[in-house]
Amino acid sequence: MNELVMLHSAIALLCLLLGLHFLLSPQGRPWPLRFAGATYLLYGGQSLLLVLSLQQMQLFPAQTMLRPVGAMLLAPLFWCFFQVLQRPNAGLRRRDLWHFLPAALTLYLLLSGSVWLDYLDLFLLLSYAGYLLAVVVTVSRDPARLAPLGDAAPVARRYLQLQGALLGTNLLVEAALYLELQQGGTVTASNLLLPAAALFLLLHLLTLLFALQRSPLLEWLYQRSQQKLQIQLQATPSQSKPPAVDALAALPDEALAPHPDGSAAADEKLQLVYQRWLELLEQQQLYQLEFGITLAQAARKLQVPARQLSQAVNQCYGASFSVLLNDKRISKAKQLLLQSPPLAVTEVMYQAGFATKSNFHKEFVRVTGKTPGAYRLSATAQSD
Repeated sequence: MNELVMLHSAIALLCLLLGLHFLLSPQGRPWPLRFAGATYLLYGGQSLLLVLSLQQMQLFPAQTMLRPVGAMLLAPLFWCFFQVLQRPNAGLRRRDLWHFLPAALTLYLLLSGSVWLDYLDLFLLLSYAGYLLAVVVTVSRDPARLAPLGDAAPVARRYLQLQGALLGTNLLVEAALYLELQQGGTVTASNLLLPAAALFLLLHLLTLLFALQRSPLLEWLYQRSQQKLQIQLQATPSQSKPPAVDALAALPDEALAPHPDGSAAADEKLQLVYQRWLELLEQQQLYQLEFGITLAQAARKLQVPARQLSQAVNQCYGASFSVLLNDKRISKAKQLLLQSPPLAVTEVMYQAGFATKSNFHKEFVRVTGKTPGAYRLSATAQSD
């Protein structure tokens, strides 16, 4: 019992920190961040209430009602988070509020002592399973649902998978507990609580580490307001800005949008952004960073909106931001393969900036038509 109390106390602390981190962030996509913050505060509150229950501490009369109501809120929060990601303005709509009706109904049943309370655990399982299945099916059938996120869509999908794993773990634990209770067991005597708590702690700890390191897994959440901030900065030039940024700010805002007639102002601005990005990319070897660099991070370094940087790369390079980075990495890999024969292909992969073998081989074949090993062999044979 003491181990369980300690684990859930740690979970409560981690989740409260994560929730406050998201809710108090001065930047970001407002509604997605609010839902992320609310979800982690709810996880923290659930663990705290469980600790109080295990310690047989009651701080106020309605304390026992909060856990089932909070549990009924988790799945709708996950669904609403997914919904706002699909909207270009990342906003909440009135119809989204209907998803919170089951939690309100749960509170009513608890207050009234209805006979339907006997089916509350079953309703909770159906809620978890239904919302989780809805998100999985929607994303599987239509990957373009996250298209409004642009280059951040793949990272956002991984974050959704992490949140889905949390909800799925909740579903499995609740289902197992439900079966035990149906067989005459008790919650406190269950052997599932301790390993489940350890797994939850690990998942939340990883998320906190990602947040502290501003990992790409969470960085996309801060992108939108940062872009707006950069537009405001450009609209009010200051002497502390570098000349290149002042030159960008001097151009009209209309140049940010694509011009069908090939506006000279738009082309000049995009070309300037692209050249500055290439110079920074080579000077700091950003494509070789261990975790790569996201579009949002690159835009902050240049003090331009991420949308503008993406448009500049697409127009001037003829490919996307990520393709440009991978082309730079492949160029570095080719150089290492030829200049350092003793260097293992795996080491070449890491030094070039790739994180996985599959992606390295796929991109290398795309650019050269050969695998890294075959490329090295053919180059060596030609030199002989």
